[in-house]
Amino acid sequence: MTADLVGDLDDSRAWSRMMIKTNGVYKTGVPVDDLGRAERFYTEVLGLKVDRPRREGDQVSRLTCGGDVVVLFQRHTPSDANPTRKPAPTHQAFAIDNSAFDEAVTSLKKAGAFHEIVDRDRGRTIYFWDPEGNYQELRAGR
Repeated sequence: MTADLVGDLDDSRAWSRMMIKTNGVYKTGVPVDDLGRAERFYTEVLGLKVDRPRREGDQVSRLTCGGDVVVLFQRHTPSDANPTRKPAPTHQAFAIDNSAFDEAVTSLKKAGAFHEIVDRDRGRTIYFWDPEGNYQELRAGR
């Protein structure tokens, strides 16, 4: 059965027959090597809130960002990503108000995480690395 399903995934007609209609994103996950370090960065620098305090042995840290859930999860094998040379293969974009843009740039520079600002028709974006090597984004719409 699995082999048939995988074979069907190569056929775009099969996709339309099995499409699931999702209606949102329940949570997003960010892989980390050090839960404590990552939790401090995401709460103290980016302002996310701890949703559930971690207990000894937990492999995840559940945070909230506005009404959305962000889960930091412990990598089983440490990443070899070096945040000063290349981004890790994951990416999340967080929304900020235009009024917070300049302060966010300053905070990320202070934290040694800032990479660059990109100005687009739809808004301004700050790209940065978290301490776990994930290449992240703060976006302020127009």
